[in-house]
Amino acid sequence: MSMTKVAIATTDGINIDEHFGRTKEFLIYEVNQKGIYKLLEHRGNNPQCTSQHKNHTSETTSVLFADINVVLASKIGPGATRALQDQGVVAFSLTGSIDKALKAYAKRRKLLEIKT
Repeated sequence: MSMTKVAIATTDGINIDEHFGRTKEFLIYEVNQKGIYKLLEHRGNNPQCTSQHKNHTSETTSVLFADINVVLASKIGPGATRALQDQGVVAFSLTGSIDKALKAYAKRRKLLEIKT
């Protein structure tokens, strides 16, 4: 059964509620096709968005997300999205429950794999 690694920007560990560039820590989950998931780690981050609103660097992204398939954040800018896509990582801007998002992603992914 294939597993997907998902990085989530959260402030409370319950909801997707943090901007990609401001999060100090990503929760890294492993999700299977049935929607069963487990928390693997808390991955520290050096936030890229400051008062000067610096852009994300591809070096930072490639190191931090080298083993990640999907990133979920409440907001994610075009520069960060592009840097992730260049690395083969899919980024989604959404808010709400981590539990619901992981289960929905697993179901959607399964449907996409059946159709192709």
